[in-house]
Amino acid sequence: MDSFSYRVFTFSRQNGLIQPGERLIVSLSGGIDSMSLFCLLHSFSKQMALDLHLVHFNHGLREESLEEEDFLRDLANQKGVPITVFSSTSLKGTSGIQQKARDWRNDCLIEVLKEQKFDKIALGHHLDDLVETQIWRMLRGASLFSLNPIQESSPPYIRPLLRFRKQDLENYLLSINQEWCQDRSNFENDYTRNIIRNQLIPVMEEQAGGRLVDKMLALNDDAYQLKLDFENQVPAATIESEELGYQSILSLSPVFAKELIHRFLLHHGQTEITRTQIEDIHKLVKLNQGNWQIGLKQDKIITGRDKTVFISQRSDV
Repeated sequence: MDSFSYRVFTFSRQNGLIQPGERLIVSLSGGIDSMSLFCLLHSFSKQMALDLHLVHFNHGLREESLEEEDFLRDLANQKGVPITVFSSTSLKGTSGIQQKARDWRNDCLIEVLKEQKFDKIALGHHLDDLVETQIWRMLRGASLFSLNPIQESSPPYIRPLLRFRKQDLENYLLSINQEWCQDRSNFENDYTRNIIRNQLIPVMEEQAGGRLVDKMLALNDDAYQLKLDFENQVPAATIESEELGYQSILSLSPVFAKELIHRFLLHHGQTEITRTQIEDIHKLVKLNQGNWQIGLKQDKIITGRDKTVFISQRSDV
């Protein structure tokens, strides 16, 4: 085992990401990240008796999609690993295509996991993805908690490469003479994430004296500890309740109080939540105001009444 493989293997074992004899789905796009993940896990499988199953998604958005699918089918056959391919013809030309594609992939992966009784789903997110997502969230005005946007383990998903740079992954594939697929759209600045990756991060890296990733990783670890402290202080039952008492909010520090409001909204199906909404709700609770309403997405309203906060359909209030 080469030194890089050993580092990934040790990290995965020490953090409980992979266990001997597990059945793992590997989501394989064919790019550097997922190709590295598959090759590494395939090499580990000989020592750990891992049962691997590849899942590839043909989004039907690029001319080379069919060529890439054939390449990955051939690779799976050479490695003796089964592969399932999902194809879509409904994504092209739709709004919010990136989120719809993510939702589609997640639904398909969970379907395979349940139907074929796999243990985990391995994804190829790496350290550069983590930094990119942190910056993207900063630009959207997210909270301190959001600086830990991707976790090594979020069952059933595992991300064994999350602490490793993309350049390390490319060097690994070159060292084993393994080809990969190159998505040219990653170099185009049509999406905010691509602008962050291709333009913003290089400038920040230069200004940070080449230590940007280390500094962002430290923020990630601080945000993770903040989440743990919050979860130790606030029971899940409070977040999952039908209503929040004013006192449950006021008893917390402002940072934790706003996170409680945020998670309460998320639990009740609100995914597009602005910082302004959270700030306004917190302010009204602090002022002990009653009989207030703030409009939410999906035709819902959050209401403060009788020293409680609850969510209802617009027509129910």
